[in-house]
Amino acid sequence: MSDVIEGAALYDRLIVERSRTPHFAGRIEQPDRVGEGKNPLCGDKTRVELALTDNHISQVRHQTRGCAICLAAADLMAERITGLSVPQAREVGQRFSAMLVQETTTPPGHISGGQQETAALGQLEAFAPLRAHRSRIRCAELPWVALKEALVHVDI
Repeated sequence: MSDVIEGAALYDRLIVERSRTPHFAGRIEQPDRVGEGKNPLCGDKTRVELALTDNHISQVRHQTRGCAICLAAADLMAERITGLSVPQAREVGQRFSAMLVQETTTPPGHISGGQQETAALGQLEAFAPLRAHRSRIRCAELPWVALKEALVHVDI
């Protein structure tokens, strides 16, 4: 079996696992920011709640109802952005969207983080195969739409 097929199978497993057993599902008692996203075409819905500390995302929770892709995307997004500054989280979202449509504007894998580089996508690369299934890209991007709404008035 080729590495590409084995890699795709591993990512499929990751998406299935995170949709069945999300690590970041739930609520924050008093969130600092809230964003919601809905896809009227398929019925996916997600709500993202954030706690911010010193312009960093200290906690993320989501309530997502939808397909496995949307559920896994919400959970992996929450994991990836926890601890990032607001600008870093926004940049990861931009890179995620670019990856889904095969746009590359800077070297893959890193975003600037002051003196250190922060891996840009990590496990979010599991969604790269969606490039071949354009109708499912909206499912993976929905949590990022909710995040963008939550951060719309955060000026950093």
